[in-house]
Amino acid sequence: MKGNITKKVLEELKHVTVDTNYRIGMRVVKTAVAVFICIAIAWLIGSDNIVQISAVSAIMTLRATREDTIHHGVFRVLGTGIGGIIGLLTVIIGLFLPYYSDGLFVLVIPLMLVLNLYICNLLKMHDSCTISCVITIIVASHIYLDAPVAYTLIFTLMRLRDTLIGAVVATVIDLVPSYFSKRKKA
Repeated sequence: MKGNITKKVLEELKHVTVDTNYRIGMRVVKTAVAVFICIAIAWLIGSDNIVQISAVSAIMTLRATREDTIHHGVFRVLGTGIGGIIGLLTVIIGLFLPYYSDGLFVLVIPLMLVLNLYICNLLKMHDSCTISCVITIIVASHIYLDAPVAYTLIFTLMRLRDTLIGAVVATVIDLVPSYFSKRKKA
């Protein structure tokens, strides 16, 4: 079976070609501008942490169409909120469970991811599932730093803020070209 998968991948790679006619398009430019703005905001605020989350959020939010960008931005922020809440809940549960830090977390975190995915799917927020799980794991891992719950709550809110910055920047950058093209027509 493993050989068949390797064979399939190698077969697919044979079809990879170089497009010598490719030119950098507007989506590439918008992505670079969005990342630039996220980095500039982080620099102005004086926070290196914002760069990572907000820039990644901007990159992951930008899509081929305005509607898709808005959709992905909204579900990215909602997923981050759900993941943050589940991650914080995981930290709180870990404080009360004996042997959590000694290995019980190996069972608890995946069970919390099941809850996380259940909530996202129950709310029909399928596009939030991945980011929600990622944020749950990032927040839940703070228990290993022996951080107080208040710090974990602040950390969670900061991740939500950073994601929101990236999603908003990406959405605004995606809307700007159409705004100017409409003004030229008027």
